[in-house]
Amino acid sequence: MNTHRFSSLIVLLGLLPAVFPLCCMAEGWIDRIDKYVNSDPDSAIILCDEALDGNRRLGDDERISLLTIRGNARFVLGDYPLAISDFKSAVKFAESTADTMACVNALSDLGVAYRVSQYPDSAIKCYNRALEMLNGKNAPDMEASILTSIAVLFANQGRYDEAVTYAEKGFDKSLLTDDIETQIYAGSSLGSALFLAGDHSRSLKTQRSVVGLAERKGVPRYILKTYASIIAMHNRLGNADSVSHYIDRGRALVDRVPEASIESIGFMEQSFVVLTDMGRYRESLDIQKKILGMQDSRPFMPLPRLYQRIALNYKGLGDIERMDEAYRKAISLADSIHESDINEQISDFDVRYRTAERELAIASLQSEKSRRGMIIAIMVGVIAIASLLLWIYLRSRHRKAELANIRARIDGIEQERARLSHELHDGVCNDLLGVELMLASGRCDTKEIAQMISAARNEVRTISHELLPPRFNGLSLSQLVSAYARKSDGFVSYIPSEDQLRLSTEQSVNLYRIIQEWIANMRRHGSATSASISLEQKNNAVELVITDNGEPFDPSQVVGKGLGLENISRRVEALRGEMKIDCKNGINEMSVKFFV
Repeated sequence: MNTHRFSSLIVLLGLLPAVFPLCCMAEGWIDRIDKYVNSDPDSAIILCDEALDGNRRLGDDERISLLTIRGNARFVLGDYPLAISDFKSAVKFAESTADTMACVNALSDLGVAYRVSQYPDSAIKCYNRALEMLNGKNAPDMEASILTSIAVLFANQGRYDEAVTYAEKGFDKSLLTDDIETQIYAGSSLGSALFLAGDHSRSLKTQRSVVGLAERKGVPRYILKTYASIIAMHNRLGNADSVSHYIDRGRALVDRVPEASIESIGFMEQSFVVLTDMGRYRESLDIQKKILGMQDSRPFMPLPRLYQRIALNYKGLGDIERMDEAYRKAISLADSIHESDINEQISDFDVRYRTAERELAIASLQSEKSRRGMIIAIMVGVIAIASLLLWIYLRSRHRKAELANIRARIDGIEQERARLSHELHDGVCNDLLGVELMLASGRCDTKEIAQMISAARNEVRTISHELLPPRFNGLSLSQLVSAYARKSDGFVSYIPSEDQLRLSTEQSVNLYRIIQEWIANMRRHGSATSASISLEQKNNAVELVITDNGEPFDPSQVVGKGLGLENISRRVEALRGEMKIDCKNGINEMSVKFFV
């Protein structure tokens, strides 16, 4: 909450005891409170609280209106659980008084709150019930709102043709009203549905008209909502200038909208998505950190997916350590969701058991026989719970043991594959995890998924080439190393031996793998920009020398002996040779010498 708003609230609180009774007696006082929802939702909540908790007797229609207004104010601030509670109370009061229109209005708002809170089943029930109640009644504004909300729900489920159908119906209904906010909501949703269905031209035309309507209305949160949609469209179409234009216009409005509102969070989330696509990783990270730093915010994007997006930015910045940390956080949050489901099941079981226990305790007062039965039942229940918990514990231990065995087997695999596994983990696996989290969230961006899969495919192709053993059919080791240098994009230069190399296939494979391993390590960890390979055979002595201009390398400073260095050492032992590592005048030199 900013200082200006806080000051206004202090003044408002000080005046409430004197002003509010007069406000309540005046005609249209509820409408005046309703106007605070968009401009100052905190004040709207305070006024509703005073009216609902005060001594003044309220009519049922007034109580329903106040609950709905307070629910909408809380929704604007991003407090969805309390908003749902208010809307449900409004529905209950409306049902008790047979106020159909008030009930429909509350059901519509409740459906939106459920949808945003990721409860689509509950949302569709509210919408269906509201439409049934509107059957035969002339209420185009409510029909427009409900039909548009159903369209959004279908779009979130990937059913775009149905989304367009409902969005068109909703927009047509909105044009029969004078409610500009309803028209903005329906038009923006229609534009988004058309775009998702592939009708880009009509989509942008619709969205531009909605942006103009929102700007004429002058309500910042609705303007911000339309900007988020049009930014997403231009980003998908590759219109970078338009994307930057609307991001800048939106940033100028963000401070005028409650930072935890769905419009503010939605705009910021759309902004960091497109900034990542544009390679502006640092700007994207700043927005993501702002969202995470909001104590009262509830990101519309699921947290596992948000951390996956953060990992993509760190990957773009080359910060592999923080990228890995973000991916681990995403995995941990996804796992915690699974664990909470298990805990909820156990809690439900425990509640049922305690309920049965109390009922047995009451029945035990009737007779000694019932008492004995109660004791037996309790013991059975305790044993059942103990057995369940023991089974969960043993299963957990078994799974941990399985994981330990897997780790032990992985640790025992040839160290050369450890290097390749790191490459797979840092590249392909993380990209595929990102795809998995996007699919699990239900909000799939097919273009982005296609790009991530394409990147993963290219990495797999590169790694698979390294995994393939060198083919010596008709080729010498010198020819293979020359080809390796040519594929390095100028990073590696190769000085072949003047004399022909006379090596066995096993010796050639070991030398080739040593070259691959050393060059990869220096390029990745030593910040080298160039390397040179010399391979000579004089008489029975074969010597390999690799130099690079990376950071000075001291093998004695490697903690626990690095995997790559250990793998090279094993190769050298297989050749029965000797390896030396030195740094002279800022140039690293590694040599391997053996006799054939």
